[in-house]
Amino acid sequence: DRDYVPPIAAAEAWQLDPRRNPFFRHADVGLFAGFRGARCVGRISVCRDRLHDEFHGDRVGFFGHFEASDEGAAHALLQHAERWLAERGAAVLRGPVDLSTNYRCGLLVDGTGGPPVMMMPHNPKAYAGWLESFGLGKAKDLLALLGTSDTLDRPRMDRIAAHIERKSRARLRPVDLRRFAAECEVLWDLYQRIWERNWGFVPMLQDEFLAQANDLKRVAHPALLHIAEIDDRPVGFVLALPDVNVGARACDGRLLPFGWWRFLRAMRRVDLIRVLTLGVVPEHRKAGIDMLLMHRVTSWGIDAGFRACEASWILEDN
Repeated sequence: DRDYVPPIAAAEAWQLDPRRNPFFRHADVGLFAGFRGARCVGRISVCRDRLHDEFHGDRVGFFGHFEASDEGAAHALLQHAERWLAERGAAVLRGPVDLSTNYRCGLLVDGTGGPPVMMMPHNPKAYAGWLESFGLGKAKDLLALLGTSDTLDRPRMDRIAAHIERKSRARLRPVDLRRFAAECEVLWDLYQRIWERNWGFVPMLQDEFLAQANDLKRVAHPALLHIAEIDDRPVGFVLALPDVNVGARACDGRLLPFGWWRFLRAMRRVDLIRVLTLGVVPEHRKAGIDMLLMHRVTSWGIDAGFRACEASWILEDN
């Protein structure tokens, strides 16, 4: 698969380590591999998240980290996941979701091709048919939108943003990476308030949010992180990051012993960003603040040398 990108092993490892990821304090997780003789033919994770059940009032069991060599292996892994989750009270099987929707989730079913950006799924097209033949159906489409410096109408965006700024009390400021811990408290509070009503949303413990943020801070770019405020009170934010997958391909997913050098060298050439989160608290929506955030991250991103951005993922009914 010419578009395959190996994951950064160290980043995957801490997320699956109960000693390092606070997620495990509110969830039961199982990690399994499938074998035919001595040959590994697939893998799957299973998760019962108590926070999800409490928040939504349902009993959903998640499967994720899904890989399979063929339909038979896929069905065997899903049968094992279904049984494991049912034994722990799950009434519904949903996935692929790696632990929760706060991590990687979804299945690639359609698109224009090319390597995936950071923290987005990539899989053979056959996977969709294997899951459907097991009896699974679509829960929700997750969309990814691509914009480039050639296709964005910057003069028009500048005019619209200037018009909104004249009418709005909102002001934007960059995230201060020198005060990262304090800024993370602001972002965590906004995250809970903005996405609370979204389909599939799961609350994050503050230290779980901080653990993810610390991991991503290593590749953060100051031009791509912004907070919107009204009367000095935060009301929205946008977080985008350079596409780490470019570095992951260069070092084959391994930073040690010398992969970090190839990773850093490749990251200097990255011209694609992923917009991970962009939102405004409910009481200040439909006032153009989201447009100001979009304008800021695209304008500053282009001025910093980035050529394209993927906004992902976006719910089909958003």
